[in-house]
Amino acid sequence: MQMMNPGYGYGGMLVLDVENGARAGRLMQRMQEEKVGYLAVSLGYFKTLFSAPGHSTSSEIPVEEQRRMGLSDGLVRFSVGLDQDIDRTWAAIERSLRAVDVLPLGALARPCP
Repeated sequence: MQMMNPGYGYGGMLVLDVENGARAGRLMQRMQEEKVGYLAVSLGYFKTLFSAPGHSTSSEIPVEEQRRMGLSDGLVRFSVGLDQDIDRTWAAIERSLRAVDVLPLGALARPCP
């Protein structure tokens, strides 16, 4: 069984720790502005979604337990949806990462083949 939509491609998951909640918020806001996807509590949708679980789904877990689990304020989860143009989407993600100083200007970021 092939898990791909021939007209749109594959989806995927990505998790980044961007150091703090303020930067995570700026990154997700920027990605919405770049039309990468949508800020969401749940990642169950066919379009690209992102969330900061420490401020949404896991926010009721005590902070000490979140730390033991490795859940930081800066954790951002992405569910990359079925995308017609993954190169365009990746370029928008890359611009967003640079805009909030997660990816240095001289660094090249490319998705795995």
